[in-house]
Amino acid sequence: MENDDDNDMLWAAQDLRTITSNQTEVTISRRVIISPINSGPKWDYLITFGDLMNRGKWRWECAQAETLERAAEIAKLQAVTQGNERNRELAILRESAAKLGVQLVEAAP
Repeated sequence: MENDDDNDMLWAAQDLRTITSNQTEVTISRRVIISPINSGPKWDYLITFGDLMNRGKWRWECAQAETLERAAEIAKLQAVTQGNERNRELAILRESAAKLGVQLVEAAP
């Protein structure tokens, strides 16, 4: 069972890396929370991707849910939304540059 969970987390991380064009790190953790309020342990999944310091191409995002599937859905939605925002910003920059008679060139990292 544990090996299946590891493989599922690996596949989810690879899906997120694909969505972000392999431009950012993806971390998936399974956590146990023990609280004096709850009668027993509670398990959940935490997915993070992007750059916490805002130096990379992707902003830092965090998704948390009781199931891996739900956490992955939340993270994918965040990645798609962020990607759409980046594409809109790039289109606006290209349009502005064209009006000035210049062409945008992306520098290699």
